[in-house]
Amino acid sequence: MKRIYILITAILFSAFLVNAQGTWTQKANFGGTARVHAVGFSIGTKGYIGTGNDGANKNDFWEWDQVTNVWTQKANFGGTARYGAVGFSIGTKGYIGTGEDGTPYRKDFWEWNQSTNSWTQKTSFGGTARRSAVGFSIGTKGYIGTGYSSSPTTRYKDFWEYDPSTDVWTAKANFGGTARDGATGFSIGAKGYIGTGDDGVYRNDFWEYNQAGNYWIQKAVFGGSARTSAKGFYISTKGYIGTGFATGYEQTFWEWNQTTDTWVQKTNFPPSNGRIGATSFSIGTKGYIGTGADFGGNKQDFWEYDPSINTGMNEDEITIDISIYPNPSNGIITLISEINKGQITIYSTSGAKVYSSQITNQKTEIDLSKIHSGVYFIKIITDEGTVIRKIIIQ
Repeated sequence: MKRIYILITAILFSAFLVNAQGTWTQKANFGGTARVHAVGFSIGTKGYIGTGNDGANKNDFWEWDQVTNVWTQKANFGGTARYGAVGFSIGTKGYIGTGEDGTPYRKDFWEWNQSTNSWTQKTSFGGTARRSAVGFSIGTKGYIGTGYSSSPTTRYKDFWEYDPSTDVWTAKANFGGTARDGATGFSIGAKGYIGTGDDGVYRNDFWEYNQAGNYWIQKAVFGGSARTSAKGFYISTKGYIGTGFATGYEQTFWEWNQTTDTWVQKTNFPPSNGRIGATSFSIGTKGYIGTGADFGGNKQDFWEYDPSINTGMNEDEITIDISIYPNPSNGIITLISEINKGQITIYSTSGAKVYSSQITNQKTEIDLSKIHSGVYFIKIITDEGTVIRKIIIQ
C-alpha cells in the first residue's frame, strides 16, 4: 500500500499561525429556545443565560455547569419577559435589569440569589428606561451605561454605579465616547471597558473606565471593523470582542492586551454565517458565546473559547514518521505512524474542533465523511511531541 507524505509549506503554516490562535469547542446547546438579545453572566463554575426574544419575549432563566456541560432551568426571571436587558454578577448574586418588554422600555432591576434560586426586586436603575445598554461589575459594584429608547429616538452615554450593600444607584462620569446602543463591555481588575456600538453609524472606538478616579480614557481602536451588537468577555488580563453586525453578520474575534493596549485577531467564532445579538460570559480561563441570530434565524448553539490552545505549531519540533492517505480524500483517511499511543484532534482553518480520537495502534482509520469539504489540520499529540499536518476533504 502506497504512503503519501503530507508537508506544509512555511508560507501556509505561517498564515495558519496568524489566523488560528485559540480554539473554539461546541458545547451542549443552550437549554431554552433559540433566541436573540438574551442576558448572560457567570458565578463560580456556572454560567447563566435568560430573557431574550425567540419570536416572543422570554423570562426563563438557565444555568450551565462547566464541569458537566449540562443546562438546568432555574426560577424564571422576576420581572416581565423582555429582550435587550443587562446582566452581571457580584459575588454569588446575579443581576438583571432594563430592556424592552413592549411597554416599551424598562428600568426595573432584580437580584438573583444562587443559594436560594430566588429573585428579589431591588431599587430601579438610576437612569432612564432603556434597552441595549452595557453592564459589568468591578469588585463589589455593578455598572450600567449607554443604551437606547424611542419616542423620540434617544441614545445615551450616562453611566451608573450600583452598590448592592446599600441598594443605591449613583451617577458616575458619562461614558467617554458618543451616546450609543448595541455596544459591548467587560471589566479587567479595577477597570471597566466599553467599545463598538451604534451612534447613528457603527463604531469601533474603545474606552477604559477608571473606577478609583471616576474617569474615562480612550484606548486603542478595536482591531476589527466597526460594528454593533457584538459580544465581549475577559480572561485574566485580556479582553475579547467578536461577532456582531458590520456590513453583514460578523464572525471575526479579537483579543485586547491590557498591558500593551494592542489588538490581535484570534480564531473566528466558528459558525460561518456570523452572529448578532448573542450572549457571552467567561468562567476561569475559558470564554463562552451562544444564542443570537444570523440570516437563517435565531440560534441556541453554545461555544467555548480556550485562548491557551493554539492549533498552529512548528512541525519541525519533532521528527515522527507520519503518513496520511489518501489526501485529498472523500472523508475516509488512514493515518500510519511509528507510534501507537497518542491523541488525534482535527480542526477547521477557523480553529473549530471537528474530530477527536485516541491512537491505539500504528494504523488508525478516521471517518470524516460527515464534515464539509475543505482544508483541515490534523494535530497529533504523542509522548515525543506534537505534529501538525494539513488534510483536504473533497
